[in-house]
Amino acid sequence: MKPNKLVVKGLTIKEYYNHVQKIHKGETLAYFLTSGFCFGLLMFLTQGHYLFSVLGVLPFLLLGCVSLNKLGMLYLRRGELRESEEQREASPLGETQLFIAFLPSPTLHLLFFTYDGVYAGSLKDKRRNIGMWVMPASLLLLLPRRYMLTDNEGRKIAEYKVGYGMNGSISILDVNKREIGVYKQGIKTSGVTNEYGIRQYEGKMEHAAAFMVTQANNNRPFAEYKSGWMPSYTSGSFLDANMPLLTFNEATEDEKRIAFSYCVDYLQGQNH
Repeated sequence: MKPNKLVVKGLTIKEYYNHVQKIHKGETLAYFLTSGFCFGLLMFLTQGHYLFSVLGVLPFLLLGCVSLNKLGMLYLRRGELRESEEQREASPLGETQLFIAFLPSPTLHLLFFTYDGVYAGSLKDKRRNIGMWVMPASLLLLLPRRYMLTDNEGRKIAEYKVGYGMNGSISILDVNKREIGVYKQGIKTSGVTNEYGIRQYEGKMEHAAAFMVTQANNNRPFAEYKSGWMPSYTSGSFLDANMPLLTFNEATEDEKRIAFSYCVDYLQGQNH
C-alpha cells in the first residue's frame, strides 16, 4: 500500500500565484471600470470637453495598464513554474533559508517557502474581522496587535504581542507562552532585551529591502533579510525575480523566533 500523502495546510506556491493572478484581475477590472465611469461623469460635467475628461481619468488608466501588464507577465510565465510534488512537514524554525511572499491583508501577512517551493508556514495577525479592511492602515499600526508564527500544518510555534504606537515594544513568546525577550525600537538600531533588561540582540535596517540581526555580545550575525535577484538554484520554483529571502546562520530556534520579531517591525508597512 502507498502511504497517504501528508496534507499540508496553507497555500502552495502554485496556489499563491493563482491567488496573485486573481488580485491583478480584480485590480485591472476595477481601474478600467472606474476610468469609464469617471470619463462619462466628466464628459457630463464639462459638457463634452473630451481632452479634460481624458486627462481626468489618465491616472486610473495608467494604474490599470500597470496591473494588466503584471497579469500578462504572470500568464506568460506560469508555464515555467515547476511546483514541488513533495509534501513534507516544514517549519520556519527548521529551515536555514526562507523565501517570503506577502499576502493582501489589513496588517502584515507573510508566507514562507523553502528553496524548492514547499510551503513552510506563515506569520500573520491573529485578529480577523471585516472592520480591519476599512480602517486606515496607519491607524491599525497604532493599535495593539498579536501576530502568530505557524508551521505548514498550522501549529503555532511563536507569538508576538505588539504594544500601542508605531514604536511599541514587541513581546516574543514561544509555543508555551514563555517570554524569550522584548523587542524595543531604538534611534539607529533595534534591540531585544532579556528578562533582566540586558540587551542581547541588535538589528539594523541597512536599506528598505535589507536588514541584519546580530548577537550583541560578539556582534555575530545570525539572520539576514534581503531582496534582490533570486539564486539560480530556485529557477522554476518561483516566478518573482526579487522575492525576499530570510537566511539563518547557525541560529537556535529561539534566535529564529527573535529574528521574526524584526520582520514584524520592519516589514509591517510593506506590500499588503
